[in-house]
Amino acid sequence: MNLFGGPAGPLVVLGGGAVLLLLLDLVWEGHPTLQRSVALVVLALAAWGAITYAAGSSAFSAALLGDLLGRATDLLAIAGATAAILLADPEALGGRKRGAAYLALVLWSAAGMVLAGGAGNLVVLFVGIEVLSLGLYVLTAFGRQDGRGAEAGFKYFVLGGLGSALLLYGSALTYAATGSLDWHGIAAAATGPLASVGLVLIIAGLGFKLALAPFQLWTPDVYDGAPTSVAAFMAVGTKAAAFAALGRVLVSGFGVGLHWVAVVAVLGVLSMFVGYLGAIGQTGARRLLAFSGIANAGTLVLVLLAGRNWQPLGFLYLAAYAAASLGFFATVAAVESEGTGDRMAGFISIARQWPWLGGALIIALLSLAGVPPTGGFMAKLLLLRGLFGSGHPWIAIGIVVASIVGLYPYFRWLMASLDDSGEGGSALRVPRIGWGIVAGCTAVATLVIGILPGIILHG
Repeated sequence: MNLFGGPAGPLVVLGGGAVLLLLLDLVWEGHPTLQRSVALVVLALAAWGAITYAAGSSAFSAALLGDLLGRATDLLAIAGATAAILLADPEALGGRKRGAAYLALVLWSAAGMVLAGGAGNLVVLFVGIEVLSLGLYVLTAFGRQDGRGAEAGFKYFVLGGLGSALLLYGSALTYAATGSLDWHGIAAAATGPLASVGLVLIIAGLGFKLALAPFQLWTPDVYDGAPTSVAAFMAVGTKAAAFAALGRVLVSGFGVGLHWVAVVAVLGVLSMFVGYLGAIGQTGARRLLAFSGIANAGTLVLVLLAGRNWQPLGFLYLAAYAAASLGFFATVAAVESEGTGDRMAGFISIARQWPWLGGALIIALLSLAGVPPTGGFMAKLLLLRGLFGSGHPWIAIGIVVASIVGLYPYFRWLMASLDDSGEGGSALRVPRIGWGIVAGCTAVATLVIGILPGIILHG
């Protein structure tokens, strides 16, 4: 039963829930448990709305679409927001006085992701991207007292603003060339040099949000400076929203008339090699995850070349990447709680000290490396099959070569986490329940996606 009336339901619930949290804070200031409970209930209601609205429906005169891509973005944004709440350290994020502000920003950013993922035209797409970005700019600098958060937030703001400017200018040129802002109107008239320039600028603008090479320079510093919970949210939700937006612009809007296939192929393969090569030698978990995100963003955009089934394949790949990344971030939060930072030494012997937490880390690393029977392996396997079937064998070969390069950094961390020599390890205190929920759920999801991908592809 759909209680919210269509794809606008999750958007309204998330936005209204954020306002409700701020109002409750005026009445019951400084009750973090109550505030978190309200935020989690809001996310549960938004997830229910996303699951139950009718497939293919729309809202606001087709400005917000409720297709598979929109639903996938809704669910991934909600999953990322849930992890951002469960992994957050209340004291590190401003304690009792600013807890409601943190939660409201998370919900508003998730609402922006929902809006961008279901956008039916360029205006809604831009508004959604801006809503999610503005919230994340603030969240990146939230609660850090050492100056790193402010530096990361400023870098993200400057380069994110450049990406937004390119997106806006490209949208304006596209409207000038086609006389339309919705996807059907653009598809009918997207010809000529002006439309080509607009397309290039839109790809560049969304490339900043996806962290595609050569637009990825902000990513390691921002991941390293942001709170762990915010970095996890950013890694999952922003990629889902930006991928959905890029897919709508290219496939639904421009089609294949302007030969964007070659541009996407180059950006995708380049991002994979930049990400995997950059990950080699990283001794910090956050920077490793940042370079991993760059590489996976490159693989993700190549889904657009996999034929007519690109939407379910994209959903599958995003789900597998999200589960593995959030599982890794849960272990990062646990290790950082000991004051050792996110260096590799803090992860040594983690599997021996806390087997369930170490098991989640091992599953996450195997999935990111693309090893069976994990979700990461299955997603790449089905993508390769789609690329061969759609006439892009050389791109598939590029993915295989890049993935082989990417095995080293992941297995390097895997061996460190299994090291039982006793050198460099530290005894972890009892992990908080939030870390356990995220680690356990993501580990199970990673294995389920790897063994039963049809749940997502045909579910």
